[in-house]
Amino acid sequence: MITEHADLTDKQRNDVLDMVGRAQKADGASPLNEAARLALRGAGNAGVIHWLSREHDDLVGYAQLQRRDGSVQLVIDPARRRRGLGRELAQRVRRSRRARTWWAFGDSAAAKALARSLGLVAVRGLLIMTLDARRYPWADDLALPAGTTLDHFRPADLDRLVAVNASAFANHPEQGALTADDFRARMASEWFRDEDLLVARDATGRLVGYHWTKLTAPNGVTRGEVYVLGVDPDFAGRGAGRALLSAGIIHMRSLGATHIDLYVEQSNERVVAMYRTAGFEVTHTDVAYGEAEED
Repeated sequence: MITEHADLTDKQRNDVLDMVGRAQKADGASPLNEAARLALRGAGNAGVIHWLSREHDDLVGYAQLQRRDGSVQLVIDPARRRRGLGRELAQRVRRSRRARTWWAFGDSAAAKALARSLGLVAVRGLLIMTLDARRYPWADDLALPAGTTLDHFRPADLDRLVAVNASAFANHPEQGALTADDFRARMASEWFRDEDLLVARDATGRLVGYHWTKLTAPNGVTRGEVYVLGVDPDFAGRGAGRALLSAGIIHMRSLGATHIDLYVEQSNERVVAMYRTAGFEVTHTDVAYGEAEED
């Protein structure tokens, strides 16, 4: 039985999270990204639709559709796979006529097979790149644009941060649409600290770029992430992005990060090249599937 929900009860959320955990352990990649997990908890400003697939009283599948961009994330309990449950759940979501893209984190063989069975094709790639921070050189001069200084985020910067993010990612379907509520939800995470969100300020003190770094310690080993890096388009091409990237890497390395990860659109060749120049290498690719365009 498949049911559609505008919201979930605490028990339903916990059942989904338990199943997601089993899937991540089996597949080596989480079937839900951070935005979907936040929306599952009702955090941020994300309007979503949930679908639950059950057999008797057991949850066997979950799908979430983001109303804002029509993206779908779907997971089937590892113990109940290869029985057509994924296709059945996907078809139910499809009948809503809201789905536009379907994410496959890790792009497993099972995800490829489901996409083929639905007649979907790859329409977008998200690269995961990794840097061995131990090999990154320390820098005395970060080469910020003239009149620009390096600082860290302060609560009074929030509205300006949202505005710079929106303009820097105007063509990005998820990042560019984040609201102040979305930022607050992420800042409520246990790993967030103001001092880890580095910002560049112009001569007036106005925020013109930022590098939001993320530090976690899975298995007791500190790992960093270029969580988001954005620059006001008026400052683009002047070296602010490279300087913020370098400052963030050095910041994370100084706090014990041995490796640093980031996510970047495969189609953004200029930014991918910047990260490669800094020493990042592609370690993984997530794929979004969508309807094939008609000739």
